Amino acid sequence: MFAARSVFRPCWARFASTTASSSYKIVVIGGGAGGLAVSSTLSEKLGAGEVAVVEPATRHYQQPLFTFVGGGLKSFNDTHRPMADVIPPKAEWINQAAAQVDPAANTVTLADGTTVAYDYLVVAAGIELNFAGVKGLEAAIGKNGVASNYSPQYVQNTYEFLQNVRQGNALFTMPATPVKCAGAPQKIAYLADELFRAKGIRNQVDVNYYTALGKIFAIDKYADAMNAVAKSRDISVNLFHDLVAVDGPAKQATFKILGSGPRAGESVTVPYEFLHVTPPMKPYDFIKRSALANAAGFVDVNQHTLQHSKFSNVYALGDCSSLPTSKTAAAAAAQSRVLKHNLLAQIKGSSVPALEYDGYTSCPLVTGKHKLVLAEFSGYTGTPQETFFFNQANEHAFSYWLTADVLPAVYWNSMLKGTWNGPSAIRKVANPTSAN
Repeated sequence: MFAARSVFRPCWARFASTTASSSYKIVVIGGGAGGLAVSSTLSEKLGAGEVAVVEPATRHYQQPLFTFVGGGLKSFNDTHRPMADVIPPKAEWINQAAAQVDPAANTVTLADGTTVAYDYLVVAAGIELNFAGVKGLEAAIGKNGVASNYSPQYVQNTYEFLQNVRQGNALFTMPATPVKCAGAPQKIAYLADELFRAKGIRNQVDVNYYTALGKIFAIDKYADAMNAVAKSRDISVNLFHDLVAVDGPAKQATFKILGSGPRAGESVTVPYEFLHVTPPMKPYDFIKRSALANAAGFVDVNQHTLQHSKFSNVYALGDCSSLPTSKTAAAAAAQSRVLKHNLLAQIKGSSVPALEYDGYTSCPLVTGKHKLVLAEFSGYTGTPQETFFFNQANEHAFSYWLTADVLPAVYWNSMLKGTWNGPSAIRKVANPTSAN
């Protein structure tokens, strides 16, 4: 039932190839956090030349640090490394984009038309930023006081433009679509507030958070905490407001009011001096057009085993998957452990019980220099899953240090190498009774 594989393939470790061998035991689409966490372990287990990583980018970004860059707390140089340095040494890097997947034929078609066959497929393609989804945004971003921490192209504009603010409105937006790191849209608002206070201009600047959602954060415990933080900082929180248009030259942002309230369907235009946009996001077209996708365009997998609902030799994790939890690197780490165990058991024909993913995810909500609310929870149940004994909904310097200084090292030195599966083992020691 699986595609035939060639008998011998040389391994070009860490070197990009724009062409590919005809077939691999496993093809991993995506060289982000999830894709590398999986391909590192699988290539070590199966040997050189058995695993291919399809990834068009030549640089790898540690995206959780982008908020710190936008807030002026970290250098952009801390966030990226050459892709060649992080590709697993026993995997082959195909430096192209995936253009089509045919799961019935067990093939991936690359951007140049080359077809690569697989026995097993792992989709870890991430999610696509859709700046075109907001009228006028493509023309305005990177100038006109408009920036976004979600793009390596524009993240450095955030701190640059914030420093130019003297008065007026500073706006921060969250769209109605699924997004990666759903806490990031509000984190930069807190850092901007702190910056304005340090410059002595906070009384001249109104800080406004506009979210298309009906609450500031999905989990009640942390929503209560963030509402309290926003109130204490005099940050206006506007629910059910979805950014639909930006007029850069006029410095105006237009929002559509969602929900079922008396003003639902109306539009409101707000002048701004600074605008941080979280763009709408969407699944990649090659997934949406394939038999792998659900109705929303995400890879349709079992939420516990990460195996595809129709094609048993296909798995997915991370932002491109249908898993109903927050799309974060922390989630991808926990998912990678489950996926690797279940896929390797399938390859070996083992009857060991499948591991099950419980929806764990984490969103470190930085609220200022040396202050952070460390949200950890199951996206499936809405239940907090905190690693430490103290109440992580409180702003804490330890949580900031962990996120800003420790986790980046864990990311580069462990997660991308497949040896970090999340904090579950630490939790058993640091918070054994789940007291908080």
